Amino acid sequence: MKQNVSSNLKKYTCQGLAALGILAACCQTANAASLFPAADGWTQIANDDGSISPGVGGQTFDAEYLAYKLVGNTLFVGLQAGFDLVDGHVKYTDNKDYYAGDLALSFDGNASTYEYAFDFGLFTKDYYNGELVEADNNADGKDDFGLYSVTEWNDDIAFTTSNPFAMDGGTMVSGANGTTAAGQDGTSYWRTVSFDLTSLGLTGIFTLDAHWTMSCGNDAINGSADVPVPEPATMLLFGTGLMGLAGLQRRRMNKE
Repeated sequence: MKQNVSSNLKKYTCQGLAALGILAACCQTANAASLFPAADGWTQIANDDGSISPGVGGQTFDAEYLAYKLVGNTLFVGLQAGFDLVDGHVKYTDNKDYYAGDLALSFDGNASTYEYAFDFGLFTKDYYNGELVEADNNADGKDDFGLYSVTEWNDDIAFTTSNPFAMDGGTMVSGANGTTAAGQDGTSYWRTVSFDLTSLGLTGIFTLDAHWTMSCGNDAINGSADVPVPEPATMLLFGTGLMGLAGLQRRRMNKE
């Protein structure tokens, strides 16, 4: 009798531990390496690849990394997540649709408000009401991709501590020449955006604050960095130096 009780206790203990293991796997995320290496000029500004907070949902709802790089006056920002950043849509096991938010940006050193958004150009709805989220109000749920000056954010998501979610009103920044690209690597998705800083009048050193979440707000990521913008005189001097080196090389080749 004791042997049977002991055997059953071990059996149910193992089953219980297995169930807890499955639950933990559902609520946590697998660690993923950053897809924005320093060797390619990227500077990492946020690493949130760990537990999902404030919600759950596993890798599908994980916000992982933010990074930036500066090429001349063009700023690139990279976002990595377990959430689908390619088409910006996830249909989860509860048969509910979730959508990628816009990349919220600020350049004034005050991360309590985000005055800009980079819209990925994807179809977007909010969480509770399932309403279309768009700035142009043409009822297709999309805006043209690019950098916008925001007048209104949609904050209708489940975990409001993850706000802001997506731009609901704004104007595209003229002359920003925005670009965006996306892809998938293993269990992670990535998206990059870029735009011309001169359209914002930024010079010297400015503070970049970036934020992103999805329509449920299960996870969010925030990053901040001081970014040095090359002064026009410095760029001119650099260009003159390159021209001088090229001329010197040509003279050497002619002598040979």
